[in-house]
Amino acid sequence: MKGKILVTIQFTCLALLMMVTNWLILPWWTFLLLGISGFLAFWAMGVMKFGNFNVVPYPVENGQMISRGPYRLIRHPMYSSIFILSSALLAAQFDYKKLIISLVLVICLVVKMLFEEKLLCEHFTGYKAYMLTTKRVIPFVW
Repeated sequence: MKGKILVTIQFTCLALLMMVTNWLILPWWTFLLLGISGFLAFWAMGVMKFGNFNVVPYPVENGQMISRGPYRLIRHPMYSSIFILSSALLAAQFDYKKLIISLVLVICLVVKMLFEEKLLCEHFTGYKAYMLTTKRVIPFVW
C-alpha cells in the first residue's frame, strides 16, 4: 500500500509540473535537459528489460538484479531522470507553485527510494554489496 501511495504522489506531482509549465516559451537548454532525462530513463528501462521493471517500489518476484548500463554508476537512474526533468522545468520557469510541487516530488522520491532499497536488500542477496559500490542518483556524489 505504501508503495502505491508514493507512486500516486509521484505521478500527481509530475502531472502538475507538466500542467503549470508553459511549453511554448521554454528556453532551448530545457529541451536539452529533457532529452538527457528521457535518454537516461529509456536506457535504464532497456537495460532492465520488460518484465523486470516495476513502477511500484516492490521487486518483481522472479526479477534479476541489474548492475550494468547506468546501474554501474547509480542505483536509481529512473529517479535521476525524474530529478533532471523536474529541475529543468523549475529552473526554466521558476515560480512558487513549481517549487512546492518539486519539493513534494523530491521528498516523495527520497522516501520511495529508501523504502525500495530496504525491499531490494531483502529480495536480492547481493544488493547490500552493490550499494557499497554505487551512488543512489548522482554518480560519484550521492
